[in-house]
Amino acid sequence: MSLNSFFQFFVPKEKKFYPLYQKQAEYTEKASKLLRQMLLETDLNQLENLKKEIKACETGGDEVLRDFYSQLFNAVLTPFDREEVHELAEMMDTFLDHIDDSANIVLTRRFLAVDEDLTTMADNIVFAAENLSLIFVDLPDIDNIKGKEIVRLCHEIKNLENENDVLYGSYISKLFQQDYSLTEIIKRKDLVQVLENTTNSVKYVADKIRSIISKM
Repeated sequence: MSLNSFFQFFVPKEKKFYPLYQKQAEYTEKASKLLRQMLLETDLNQLENLKKEIKACETGGDEVLRDFYSQLFNAVLTPFDREEVHELAEMMDTFLDHIDDSANIVLTRRFLAVDEDLTTMADNIVFAAENLSLIFVDLPDIDNIKGKEIVRLCHEIKNLENENDVLYGSYISKLFQQDYSLTEIIKRKDLVQVLENTTNSVKYVADKIRSIISKM
């Protein structure tokens, strides 16, 4: 079975789920870039505005997920296909939730400055979100060439997650060697942990997409 035929089997002929996945990807990409801005921002009013924009993305993502449930209920799919469609949508929503969680930490902890390692982790989250957008743009007209590109993009997301794993471990090690107060250590540990959780969640999305492709 060709890759194109597989995805035609995976998604109903009316392709109703493609725009929903694409919308989720748009929200996550926008939210990840807003989060990156928050890490560089020191003005409280601007931080609050950026957080509101991220929350709007998260709320929009929840509405898209509700659309998934509604359309999935009415779609003619085998139980296996239904589970795959649902799980991928849920994983995308979880990624967006983690971005929102990260924004909450940035806003509430009131950092005077954020270390370069943390901004690099945020950069990697943005790159991963951009890759997801590219993946979901390709899905409606997928062929063997685009399928290979999707696998490459998924692999790149995995590499970004590996890089953030290294940054996380290194940052935790250095954190306790700095002349920070206990409160500051806790604040920074909270932030690096939530960024790590966010990166893990996008890696799970990439793993799920690769799993779907491997079943062709």
